Amino acid sequence: MDDMSPPAPQTRGLFSGWALVAILMLFYFLSFVDRALISLMVEPIQHDLKFTDMQMGLLLGPAFGIFYAAAGIPLGRLMDRYSKRWLCMAVVSFWGLSTAISGMASSFALFFASRLGLGAGEAGLSPAAYSLIAEQVPRKRLATAYSFYTVGAFAGGGLAIVGGGWVVHALSASGSVTIPLLGRFHPWQLTFLLVGGLTILAAPLALLLRENVRAASTRPQDGAQPSSGLWALIRTDPLFYLGYPFAFGSVNVIVTAFHVWTPAYMGRTYGWPIETVGLAYGTTQGIAGVIGLLGMGWLVERLYNRGMVDAHAKVPAIALCLSIPAMIAGILSHSPTAFLLASIIFWGATYTYAGYAPAALQLGTPASFRASIGAVYVTFLSVMGLFIGPTMVSWFTEAVLQDKAKIGLSLVFVMIVWAPIALTALMVVARKLRARHAMAPSAEHAVV
Repeated sequence: MDDMSPPAPQTRGLFSGWALVAILMLFYFLSFVDRALISLMVEPIQHDLKFTDMQMGLLLGPAFGIFYAAAGIPLGRLMDRYSKRWLCMAVVSFWGLSTAISGMASSFALFFASRLGLGAGEAGLSPAAYSLIAEQVPRKRLATAYSFYTVGAFAGGGLAIVGGGWVVHALSASGSVTIPLLGRFHPWQLTFLLVGGLTILAAPLALLLRENVRAASTRPQDGAQPSSGLWALIRTDPLFYLGYPFAFGSVNVIVTAFHVWTPAYMGRTYGWPIETVGLAYGTTQGIAGVIGLLGMGWLVERLYNRGMVDAHAKVPAIALCLSIPAMIAGILSHSPTAFLLASIIFWGATYTYAGYAPAALQLGTPASFRASIGAVYVTFLSVMGLFIGPTMVSWFTEAVLQDKAKIGLSLVFVMIVWAPIALTALMVVARKLRARHAMAPSAEHAVV
């Protein structure tokens, strides 16, 4: 069997293969800078705009997740039908504009609306990236390629925490700044404006991406309902097309809760200023995440190519069994050193699923539905992670513990509830991967 899917008769765009992965990684990097920046700004935003923890929980989770979830599948279907390059440029520009609007927010309603726009724009990136990478990268290197793409998330999230803390600290020294025609801005608002502007400037790079051109006759003909063909495909194996995303969505509940609330936890628990939190947490997450991504992606790919056809589900299950006890111990120790060491294990072992997990879905999905199935996967992760994770922490802190200083116990609560669910789901989908391979071993359980 060839390493690559049958090539389309025509292509358009300049960069293919690993150059294409690099550009997409840059976009993913920018998306996580835009997305993660707010988690470091919780305290200054609350101070200046008087938001409660519950309002911040809504901004950190559902405000972003509502349109991130709702827009993903429609955008995925559009990208399976039309030019991914132009649609990529459009969504990158849109989320950059939304980030800049966050910097001009003076009310909860405007901030909420800007986060909705950010979610709507970012919803289109990963479905397009999964499909484009599957077109241009050899199949046996797909897990590594997705891991390189996902490096952008860790690097972007890490830079948002480290750089954002430094920028806010530096700008705070001069107080508020007046921009002609726009007005006076707090330091955290200027940070959003700068990051949003850089994202908009980078958007035209999407036009350099190479994509396969399909003849109109080869595009899915779904009648009046543009997504009907997608649901027909899902019905052929719902445990694979829906159960697999649910399993990793369950993991994402835990990951997202930590991602958005850890800076606030460290500030409240250890009394660290924002720049110290940013340096410690951002460096830990960024370095451990990048090393773990590349290492775990290589491991899963190697195990898969050697015959462990359920590696994409079994490896993250093992990683979860190692990282969850470490995180609980780190929090309960009340030691910042122990917590940061546990974070290295957590980010290096568990969050790295974001790199290699999509490969199993893309290997088993027809080429004309890859962006759409990628969108289904992203939708599960966003709905479960962003809607449940951050709000569950804020609810438990305010309604049950009634003490902002005990937010660490809320993070432990999320782990205790969701880790067993995630492990059970991963074991179920591992069995499904083995069954699919047994039915079509010569095709490596892939339909292309």
